[in-house]
Amino acid sequence: MPLGEIYIKLVVTFPKDPKVRALNRYGADAGLARDLYVQMCLYCKEMLSDGFVPDEEIGLMVYPLDPEHGNQLAKQLASVGLTKEVSKNEAHGWEVLAFLKRNGSKEDVERLSKVRAEAGRAGGTKSRKRPAQRTPKANSKQVANQVADTLPSNTDSVSDSVESETRVIQEPTVPAGKTAPLTETQRSKRLTDAYAEAVPMCKWPAVNGVVLSAIRSGHFADDEIRAALLRLAAENRSVTIDSLRTELVGLPPQRGRASLNGRQQGPPVSPRDEWKLNRS
Repeated sequence: MPLGEIYIKLVVTFPKDPKVRALNRYGADAGLARDLYVQMCLYCKEMLSDGFVPDEEIGLMVYPLDPEHGNQLAKQLASVGLTKEVSKNEAHGWEVLAFLKRNGSKEDVERLSKVRAEAGRAGGTKSRKRPAQRTPKANSKQVANQVADTLPSNTDSVSDSVESETRVIQEPTVPAGKTAPLTETQRSKRLTDAYAEAVPMCKWPAVNGVVLSAIRSGHFADDEIRAALLRLAAENRSVTIDSLRTELVGLPPQRGRASLNGRQQGPPVSPRDEWKLNRS
């Protein structure tokens, strides 16, 4: 990855979004409008404009199309709710409505840049004070795992991304040719990221803490935890210590109402069915 490159966050299901599909009403212009929307997002990220695109930039984005055609495409995006016609600092233009939700504001980007710079200076100071010593050479898989663990999670919160990016994971060295086992932190990150893909606006650190507790209990395999998390996501239930434990091991059988002869009436209800009954 070349230094200095920046990126936008665009969900992979973007073409399937109902608002994007609504552009089909404009026929051949639908694809041109989608391309314009992506270019508007790129502009906002590069210029740190907080989602605002000046009117005069539209003509440059749609070239070699006519600027008037570009203005029509921008209005089509607004008609389906992807953009909004606004004025900012006496300049007419367009606001990309979902940009700040996924990519953060100029203030967020500058704060993240400051945190990274301070972390880099702190790391450089420690390395200068540390006595010279030979360290074992890590194999390629170790390096890949270490890099992956310092990347931000797929969340909408920039503060959460700062927290995950400033973590330092110490990997145990292993003989060449063997794969280092995943740490508890790496395992919880994988599982939490899987849940975050299903629930993009989840509180990633809170969910990760619950997942880490389940892993450290030593009673559940990663696949069991992942399946339980996805069931909670599908049923729109929050992830807590109690909800995840219930999804993994269930609740004690529910006793039915006692009849006159002392026998139980009605079969026991499963935790998931009981939750659905309580909602109805």
